[in-house]
Amino acid sequence: MGFVHQAISALRIILNPSIRKSSINPQSSFNESTIVAALLSITLAACGSDGSPGPSGPSPQPPASSDTLRAAASAQGRLLGTAVQSSFLSNGQYDAVAGREFSYLTAEYEMKWNSLEPSPGADTFGAGDAIVAYAMSRGQRVKGHTLVWHGSTPSWLNSLPQAEFRNAFERHIRTVMGHYQGRIHAWDVVNEAIADDGSGLRDTVYRQKLGDTYIADAFRLARAADPQARLFYNDYGGEGMSAKAGRIYDLVSDLISKGVPIDGVGLQMHVSANNRPSDDSIAANMRRLAGLGLTIHISEMDVRIAGLPGTEQMRLDAQKAAFHDIVRVCVLEPRCEAITFWGFTDAHTWLTGDTPLLFNQQYAAKPAYTGVLDALRGK
Repeated sequence: MGFVHQAISALRIILNPSIRKSSINPQSSFNESTIVAALLSITLAACGSDGSPGPSGPSPQPPASSDTLRAAASAQGRLLGTAVQSSFLSNGQYDAVAGREFSYLTAEYEMKWNSLEPSPGADTFGAGDAIVAYAMSRGQRVKGHTLVWHGSTPSWLNSLPQAEFRNAFERHIRTVMGHYQGRIHAWDVVNEAIADDGSGLRDTVYRQKLGDTYIADAFRLARAADPQARLFYNDYGGEGMSAKAGRIYDLVSDLISKGVPIDGVGLQMHVSANNRPSDDSIAANMRRLAGLGLTIHISEMDVRIAGLPGTEQMRLDAQKAAFHDIVRVCVLEPRCEAITFWGFTDAHTWLTGDTPLLFNQQYAAKPAYTGVLDALRGK
């Protein structure tokens, strides 16, 4: 009967004006995409809901099989995630793996600002809503990605005067957080704000228009808009002990000292099998972040193997070892809550010309899959 309750909730959204305005998106009027998302929630729930709680409830239950990554991660008290795209969810093979193996979904592109608001005030939540509805129907949690990132800034935003830029910045955070309130476990609030060399903040349009305080401002706005969602800073190149990792540590330490609401740090972990931080270095970095009281996520992991010497089997074995060892570091760190892979099949990866994920292009598990499974089982 779980789908009945979800259907009733969705119909209440459609029929009740007060719910439409206050619960779904307090910053904008009810629109077509919200109707589509509500109806999709009904359809997905009717087709496959197991009555599992949404993202604010207890940890999602693993599927019946004990041989999945999802079940093994659940046994360790970890979320096991993947980035997804809504257009692939109707593919039977993609759906089967995404629903079976993972308990935590991140929108690869479709919750970024340029996707959600391609022109001023034209909010387009349909694709993101489809991912949330899919996750809820399968007892999965969702991580929102990402509210503020220079790489997904809508083109119309760059030319705004400072005051209008700030208004758009604040509206965006309030609108998106309000729209998804109660349905998102965590948000990457600010993404990749540190310069690659660790020298300081990246010189983005946000810094130019709003000053260095834009990061703290974003976190405060996000907390006010959804007090229940967990708030993360997310970055790459700072996974192990390095100059950039040190600058990330200094940034989040400063935010904490100023009372800024931040709950965790995402270590992206885009690495190469033969050129990555050592396990000890990653563990030491996690420990010092944990010492600040922060939760840690491995947030975007993939392992590149193109160009490695040796046979194809040797490359796959090197990839397996890298996935195993890094996941094992998370399992051994009590405050490492989640491991998310930036996709799961080599058929769909941002790393064109490489095969960096757990399943090949035909959706068959690679040796890397066994490496992750063994790490989650303590082997």
